[in-house]
Amino acid sequence: MLLGPSLLCATVGFAVGCALRSPADRLASAGPSAVPARSHAPAALTLGAVTAVLFTTLAWRLGPGLDLVAFFALAAGGVVLALVDLRTLRLPDIVTGAILLAGLSLLGIEALAVDEIGSYVRALAGAIVLAAYHFALAVFRRGALGFGDVKLAAVLGLHLSWLGWGELIAGAALSFVGAGTTAAFMLASGRARLDTPLAFGPWMLLGALGGILFGAELTEAYRTW
Repeated sequence: MLLGPSLLCATVGFAVGCALRSPADRLASAGPSAVPARSHAPAALTLGAVTAVLFTTLAWRLGPGLDLVAFFALAAGGVVLALVDLRTLRLPDIVTGAILLAGLSLLGIEALAVDEIGSYVRALAGAIVLAAYHFALAVFRRGALGFGDVKLAAVLGLHLSWLGWGELIAGAALSFVGAGTTAAFMLASGRARLDTPLAFGPWMLLGALGGILFGAELTEAYRTW
């Protein structure tokens, strides 16, 4: 991307990120696992910087289009979800649902506008597949995942599969690799036990980011290895 559009995306991302602090605090302060509003919360400027980087990176990867707006909504909502999950081990349905609705709407309009109905159908299928996989883990391995993770999987499956199956596979794999590595480190260092609940949502989101940026390359490298 040219400097002008990149600067615009960074500016918008910074403004959006700064505004995310308040809703994240409110969501973390509500519900049965509520924590103090300012407990371990990053500063608004930090959130602004993180979101600016995310917006700029996504714009570089995707280019202009309504699908970019859908991924911006995913990035902004993902920042809120990660913060709340780290502080409360919850993924609020209101945020997950809003991202899903934005993705379904914006990607659907984009598919019609540029005649990419096949990509939209693949995105819907990916959402179902990834949600079903996480649902099976939540049911058959109780305690491993929560149903908030299942709902987030549907959101991430939609967006990743819009780009391709390689992005979906890479994003899912990276999330489990990241979470597993972190859990192993925490166990080895004595910072967690086998029954210690850990937030999986942030790793799902980070894995999805890796899938968006490098998914096609990673799956191609794996096939040719």
